Amino acid sequence: MININNEALILSLKKEISEKDILIKELQNALDMEVSVKNSEVIMNKELLERVEKKDLHLETLSKINDKYSNTIAELRVRLKKLIVDV
Repeated sequence: MININNEALILSLKKEISEKDILIKELQNALDMEVSVKNSEVIMNKELLERVEKKDLHLETLSKINDKYSNTIAELRVRLKKLIVDV
């Protein structure tokens, strides 16, 4: 009788261990996926920061070009107005 109870207990414990092993594997897979997603997010954030920096540089460059041509156009308009008035 004790032997049967021990065998039943052993089987029960083996089943519990098996269930825990399955749970551990599932949790490990979930963790691996989370780590993978996190790494992807880190890479994507780095790329986005680089794109933002590049856009800022483009904007700065375009603003400088715009200022240069705006000043030139303003000077030419003033000269044109003087020429029209002088005629």
